[in-house]
Amino acid sequence: MSVTEERQRPDLSALRIQRDDEDAKSVAWGTVAGWIVALVVVLGAAYAIYALWIGPRRAPLVDTIVVKPTVNVTNPPLLTATGYLVADKQSKITPKISGKVVSLNFDVGDKVTAGQVLAVLESTNLQAQLDESQAALTEADREWKRQSALWKEGVTTHALLDSAEAQLKGAQARVEQIRINMQDMVVRAPFAGTIATKNTEVGEVISSVMMTQAGGTLPAGAICTLVDLKTLEVVADVNEASIGQLHEGQSAEVSVDAFPNQKWKGVLRQIIPTADRAKATVQVKVKIVDPSDRLLPEMSSSVSFLQSERTDAEMHEPARLWVPASAVANGNVAVVDAEKHVALRHVTTGAVREQRIEITNGIKSGDRIITSGAEALKDGQLVRIE
Repeated sequence: MSVTEERQRPDLSALRIQRDDEDAKSVAWGTVAGWIVALVVVLGAAYAIYALWIGPRRAPLVDTIVVKPTVNVTNPPLLTATGYLVADKQSKITPKISGKVVSLNFDVGDKVTAGQVLAVLESTNLQAQLDESQAALTEADREWKRQSALWKEGVTTHALLDSAEAQLKGAQARVEQIRINMQDMVVRAPFAGTIATKNTEVGEVISSVMMTQAGGTLPAGAICTLVDLKTLEVVADVNEASIGQLHEGQSAEVSVDAFPNQKWKGVLRQIIPTADRAKATVQVKVKIVDPSDRLLPEMSSSVSFLQSERTDAEMHEPARLWVPASAVANGNVAVVDAEKHVALRHVTTGAVREQRIEITNGIKSGDRIITSGAEALKDGQLVRIE
């Protein structure tokens, strides 16, 4: 190659890519990004640890209550017990003798009076027995009269006269017994009350024999169950440790689950003189002073035993929201949400009774509030619940 050709060839070395420098820069930026990611992860973990463990442990411990409508805070109950309603006067109506039902004069829920006919049993066989016994009575009476006449004439013995008199009395007794049995075929209400259950139908043959049933001993031929709803009372179990606070004649207040907004006056009628060893309770019976037709046997109920009888105004006082006076600070109440953060709410207050304040606006039933120390808390602050 000549010198002239060598000088004319272009120099391409300036176009070469400097790969070593670019690789070095890429590695440097990757290292920085990795440190940034690691730092973010560390900070996130630190925040999570603080939020989940350190923060809650350092949060102030507070006492709370769930607000619910209450009444009669001026006369609080000594204690409350649960039970059920029963009628002190009730009866399972059963015929004295067995027979076929030919007539029923009631239905469930009917109110009946004392002596009212409830059912009639078939008496055809008894009528035949009565006719036969009356014929035998007529014959015995005729024989006794004949022997009496003969005794007066002196032509018969005293033994024959006594025998005729005995047969006459026996025939009279049989007729009277059959008549009584026929009366017993008509079943009447023993007292005024309400038909609670109907246990038979027309055409069934019922028996007066007592038989053991799965739920206890019941008359096999019970026609119905009659209850006097005016004698309703609450049968409740009271913890034996609290029975010393109660005495017979003590005022009480009765409520039932079916009518939660209504209450009835009651009086502790009886403390059963025995305890249940297994449950550590003593059974008591609370008489309802003026039961209404809405109350029915076997309803679930609760009874509050009072220090003194409540007035009519207290009985009909509407339920309101009452909170401890210490829960209100600077016109605010501290409400705790589901995440245990505080929300300060301004409230409107009403009456004040025995260190309790009525809240008319600002909170609602079901809110969990802090009972004291709200003035030292901030809105949104995390707390621990006792």
